Amino acid sequence: MTPSEAILEQFVAEDAEVMFGIVGSAFMDFLDIMPQAGIRYIPVRHEQNAAHMADGYAEALRGQEPGLCVAQNGPGVTNMVTGIKAAELNHSPVIMLSPTATTGSIGTDGFQEADTMSIFEDTVEWQGRLEDKSRIAEYVRTAYRESLTNKGPAQIDFPRDNLYGEIEVDVLDPSQYRQTEIGGAADSAVSDAAELLDEADNPAIIAGLGTIYSEAVDEVAELAEMLNAPVANSYLHNDSFPISHPLAVGALGYGGSKAAMEQLSEADVILAVGSRLSGFGLLPQYGMDWFPEDADVIQIDVDASQIGRTTRVELGLVGDAAETVRNLTSKLDESAGASDARAEEIQQAYADWREELEEMSQQDQTPVHPRRGLWEVAEALPDNAMVATDIGNTCSMANAYLEFDNPGNFLAAGTYGNCGFAYPAVMGAKVARPDDPAIAITGDGAWGMQQMNEVLTAVRQDIPAVAIVFNNMEWGAEKQNQYWFYNERFVGTDLPENPDFAQIARDMGAKGIHVEDPDEIGSAVEEAIESDRPAVVDIRTDGTELLEPFRRDALDDPERILEKYRQPGDPNY
Repeated sequence: MTPSEAILEQFVAEDAEVMFGIVGSAFMDFLDIMPQAGIRYIPVRHEQNAAHMADGYAEALRGQEPGLCVAQNGPGVTNMVTGIKAAELNHSPVIMLSPTATTGSIGTDGFQEADTMSIFEDTVEWQGRLEDKSRIAEYVRTAYRESLTNKGPAQIDFPRDNLYGEIEVDVLDPSQYRQTEIGGAADSAVSDAAELLDEADNPAIIAGLGTIYSEAVDEVAELAEMLNAPVANSYLHNDSFPISHPLAVGALGYGGSKAAMEQLSEADVILAVGSRLSGFGLLPQYGMDWFPEDADVIQIDVDASQIGRTTRVELGLVGDAAETVRNLTSKLDESAGASDARAEEIQQAYADWREELEEMSQQDQTPVHPRRGLWEVAEALPDNAMVATDIGNTCSMANAYLEFDNPGNFLAAGTYGNCGFAYPAVMGAKVARPDDPAIAITGDGAWGMQQMNEVLTAVRQDIPAVAIVFNNMEWGAEKQNQYWFYNERFVGTDLPENPDFAQIARDMGAKGIHVEDPDEIGSAVEEAIESDRPAVVDIRTDGTELLEPFRRDALDDPERILEKYRQPGDPNY
């Protein structure tokens, strides 16, 4: 067969269904026959969004299948750097096809030539440059194995002329070349963990992404019930443990659940299940330096390189989260954990926090207070909704409001923190799970970067994803830094005279709803979802209502040395 036929045949053997990208001559030979292979090609408006869509697709499928993306060699591929790096830090399996210049012209600075192997070296878990075209199906298999095993992106780099000619090649089924199940941690290490938990007076659990990927939610719930331990969602993984469970206390991290952080602060042993314990997610919040430095930390992760990488741990367990937790529960003494009264205290702490959150969210002002807007949006979301958030002030504030019962339903921009993630990611999620509502929450700054143009893609490809734009006409997270550190000197943070994003959506063929009254937000969100069309809800919000600085850990009061730069409010003015 031809290399183009081989690459598609191997994707077919993997039951691949969709690929995201922008058409380019470099891969047009297999693009031409993609319909015959039964693989849907979704053309986007910007290559970064193709990577985000592949990321969202994989996350919505709980990391069980990779998202696929491709672009024209040179500028098309380099446009995907941000999206691929975001997928890496989201631990999302994505396979990127990156064609390069023709074999004979590599190194001559030819048209659209770039060394994309070196460019992507720091953004992927595995990369391979195809030198022998007869190995093209093997490279696809390796990309699948590496992306799914390491939960991150893989790159297949190939000279564009390697798609032509005739080759002899084997096409293999997944069972012939890769392992699909990983065992639990070593039994002796699990016994040591059980001993620590047996002796704990106030154990607590952090459920991370690994809880989702290993389908360990039931196992974590059983363990929590045996220990009478609170279960907090790790930062930006609000769907890692069902909020309806009586021992759930909500999400950790910036703008998250005060109840979660208060409960964790009292723990003497913390069990982190499938979490790398991101240092950013453990920073002080609500005036609390809440992470207990004297607690014994037990970390379970399938990736040995993550054990103790960011936080000191007492014991590291390397293995599948579900199998490890199941074994751990079987080894615990029946009298282990906190008293039965502790469970009631946990439920009350969470109920008190929800009451406090509701009280601070009941603002009737216009423009809309962002907390009121988030409260109304959260109340209007269906139980099975997939929700993606972007980066910024309002999206960070959303951490306390977005709560889930179903794993795989929350897609956050993650610790790469790039603007423009939410809408393309939730479009990819909608392609993966077309029966579930898909909603993106973003600010107007991020919306105007490269998300808004994908409304055209959603309309053309009939992807009924909804964008909720919190429009405060500013870069809110950065403006708060100027409030806090720079005496309200606003440079570059205002976005005055924004257009009506709802009208632009209507001009693109989507549904557009503009909202200024807080009482109309819930019905607008419901209307957008029920329309079963691509939709944009533009909410005019108050730009003066901001959280504390997002990067307070990395900023300080300015002290100027040259007299001409000293300004009122600075420490040495």
